[in-house]
Parts: sequence; structure tokens; C-alpha cells
Amino acid sequence: MDLSFQPVLFSLIAGLATGFGGLIVLALGKVSDRVVSFSMGLASGVMLLVAFNSLFLEAAKLLAHLELIIAFSAGALIMIALDLILPHIELTTKKVTDQKTKIYNAGILIAIGITLHNFPEGLVVTAGYAYLPGLGLIIAISILLHNIPEGLATAIPLKAAGMKPRKIAGITFLSGLAEPVAALIGVLIFSFIEINNAAVVGYSLALAAGVMVYITADELIPVAHEYGYKHTVSVGLLLGIIFALLIDVILG
Repeated sequence: MDLSFQPVLFSLIAGLATGFGGLIVLALGKVSDRVVSFSMGLASGVMLLVAFNSLFLEAAKLLAHLELIIAFSAGALIMIALDLILPHIELTTKKVTDQKTKIYNAGILIAIGITLHNFPEGLVVTAGYAYLPGLGLIIAISILLHNIPEGLATAIPLKAAGMKPRKIAGITFLSGLAEPVAALIGVLIFSFIEINNAAVVGYSLALAAGVMVYITADELIPVAHEYGYKHTVSVGLLLGIIFALLIDVILG
């Protein structure tokens, strides 16, 4: 399959958004809980809409119904297994104690978790792009939007623990670089695929949808509610869905 390196660029931009979230914390000094709740709700809406309206529906055009269910379930199961193997990667910052050491450790573990979860997201961008370049761009935009609050969630405890700003910026930016690396691996894999391309892309899209839905349901929405602004999360989620629909229309 002839595949350009554009999805790597998309993933790089999306990955750098994690660092941008960290810079917001450093620039403002304090980000309100309501803003974090809203941003995570917004990202959740975008992620869910893209997962079902783009990835899942496009995969349905390429796979039989049972194949679609198996591939979607496999994507979710992969992320469940990752959480079970590495239970410390939960994206929570609200339940840690006030002790600086524990807050610092929480921030580092969140950064590790985000890095691990960014890797499959880079593959998701490549899978979408392999099917339709515009779909790859939509997926990258959705990931970019949810990477910003992930950067916030990483930087807030590190700043509270007294880590130097330069080091915080470095950690948040580096955690996002897993995405372009994964996208590059995806490009190399798809470039060598010559047999039954439609089925391979279909499986990739459905699996990617499962990954995105699990990340949203297991991490983004629960963590958003930890900040205590239930209605703010709901409004953000609905606006995220509307935003994703508009992007879908604009990009055709």
C-alpha cells in the first residue's frame, strides 16, 4: 500500500498538544477545576463521535458484522489488558494526598500512563489515514483536543510538587512523542501490506474505535467528574460532539 508520511505529521501535531497543556499550567500558574472538567468533557464528546460516526461506520463498510464486533471488542480488550498489567496509569489527580512526594509520584505515573496510551493513538491516526486521508485528519484533531487536558492532568501535580517548569515542560512534551513514533510504525506496516487491504484497514478502524471508546469511558469521563462539576462535564461533552460533527462536515 502506498502511504505517505503525512499521518506521522498529524500525529506529531496531536502529540505536541500534550506539551501545550503543560505549558498552559505553567503560564497560568493555576487552572480551575471547572476548566479541566469542561476540557475533558469536550475531548470526550469529540472522541466518542469520531469513534462511532467515523471509525466504526467506515469499518462497517469493509467488514462483515461479526468481524466488526470482534475487531471493536479487541481494541477495548487491549486497553483493558494494558490497564490490568499497568494499573498505575490511571489519569487521576484528585485522589492523591497533599504530601509532595506522593503528588510528585502521581504526576510521574500519569505521564507514563499517557505515554503508553498515546502509542495506540498514533496507530489509530495511520489506520484512518490509510482508509481516507480526511479521516486521518479528523482523528488527529480529536486526539489533539483530548491531549490538551491530559497535559493539564500531568503538569498540575508536578507543579504542585515543586518540580522546575523546564522539567515539567520536557516531560509533558516527551509523553506526546509516542504518537508520531507509533504512526511511523503504522506507516511502515501499511506500506508493506499488499494482500486484502480493505479487510486489514477495516480491522484497524474497528480496533481503533474500540481503543478510543475505552479511553473515553474509562479515563476521560470518570476523571472529569472527579473535579466535581457534573453539568460542566455534560455541557463539554455535548459541545464536543457538535464540534466533531461540524469538523466532519467541513472536511467532507
